[in-house]
Amino acid sequence: MKKLLISTFTMCLSASVMAGGLNTNSNQNASFERQMSQNGIIDIAGMYANPAGTAFLANGWHFQLTSMSVWQQRNITTSFPLFPLNTARPGESTHEYKGTAKAPVIPSLSVSYNRDKWSANFHFGVTGGGGKCDFPNGLGSFESLVGGTIVSAVGLPNFRGYSLESKMEGHSYVFGAQIGGTYKILPNLSAFAGVRLVYGNNGYDGYIRNVTAVVPNPMDPSSDLPITAEQDPRLSNIELDCTQKGWGVTPIIGLDWKATDYLNLAVKYEIPTKMVYKNNSTLSPAANMASSLVKFRNGYKVREDMPGILSMGAMATPVKSLRMMIGWNVYFDSAVKKGIKDDNGNDIVAAYKAGEYRPVDGNPDILARDIDANTWEMNIGVEYDICKYLTVSGSWQRTTYGISDTGMSDLSFNNTNNMFGFGVRVKPIEHLSFDLGFMHTIYQDRSVITPTAVGNKNDLYIRRNDVLGVGVIYEF
Repeated sequence: MKKLLISTFTMCLSASVMAGGLNTNSNQNASFERQMSQNGIIDIAGMYANPAGTAFLANGWHFQLTSMSVWQQRNITTSFPLFPLNTARPGESTHEYKGTAKAPVIPSLSVSYNRDKWSANFHFGVTGGGGKCDFPNGLGSFESLVGGTIVSAVGLPNFRGYSLESKMEGHSYVFGAQIGGTYKILPNLSAFAGVRLVYGNNGYDGYIRNVTAVVPNPMDPSSDLPITAEQDPRLSNIELDCTQKGWGVTPIIGLDWKATDYLNLAVKYEIPTKMVYKNNSTLSPAANMASSLVKFRNGYKVREDMPGILSMGAMATPVKSLRMMIGWNVYFDSAVKKGIKDDNGNDIVAAYKAGEYRPVDGNPDILARDIDANTWEMNIGVEYDICKYLTVSGSWQRTTYGISDTGMSDLSFNNTNNMFGFGVRVKPIEHLSFDLGFMHTIYQDRSVITPTAVGNKNDLYIRRNDVLGVGVIYEF
């Protein structure tokens, strides 16, 4: 039972509260919230999406400072045949687990200095993650495995009920500091080369405790007998407090081509980032001895790479006051490598690609993989200058994930979605501008059915997300 109980923790990863791929955020500033198609723009706001385009900014300094606030709900509705035996909710076969993810302040900074053909630039932002999620009443995977493993221990005819306390909190922040430069190869063609220094900080804090199994009293079968950890050590508390820290380097290249006075084209490629996190953990004795919780052991190193990214975009300016944008991104998630090493550097789980098939629980007859296909995005946007003091904008983005059913879990799930953003840029004086944007995401609910020994477990994954961004731009 213990092995199955603690295996739930291995699925607990804090997913991003931002837009973008599984491990990478595409919204790096408040300008994105009002206009999400930035792959082909020429603006200081394009420092992340189209850094090569900054070569065509005016000579001098360009600064952008922004902050974003994110509110997200991650709700899971789980149905399981044993749920009616929960003594706290008797007779209910479907339970709802609500998680709240929020990030009140997500900052970003972009700086560029332009001089004739050259420009030097810098960008800081939250490259991945960006918030924390709290499930105060635990998860359906916790509860279903508690019931299922008790059945395997005492037998279904002897199983009359169960109770437990569970909770899970997780956070994930990946900060990126990007430095680079651009050069105008031709008057209408520029190139960018740079690197992003990435620092990641993940945290997991959760428990399954006070598990009680209710079985017939052998002295009086008509009455119930509760079994606790004192009677059965397989019900021992499972407690986890783990912080993971790691860093990596992302090389970046890009091109921007002003094909005509009315059309700008751009492309960017980010090379995959090797990320190795080191654990600083406190585990309960039962958790520390468990092989299925090995990725959280103190001193162990966990590899969780960030994918390579290819981005392309275009901006058309049919008239001076109107700009129309389109963009496309692909995140090569299937090639992301994962693995675990112990504190002596020995492989516990040899590095593998997320898109590769591998045995489930060591069974060569059952194969699974986390990723079926790479994540891709398409976006369109429009900006219109009502006057020299005010620009209005709106945009749409479609993000499609290729996560397999086995790659979805309670705390690690991303749903295919459509995002809508709108907002304004206000320019009260020549050198100063303000951005205000709002983005709303509509997710596609996803249902995953998992067969078990006592019947199917059905999880319905639901997400809600809103982002508000404000920013200031100063150029001189």
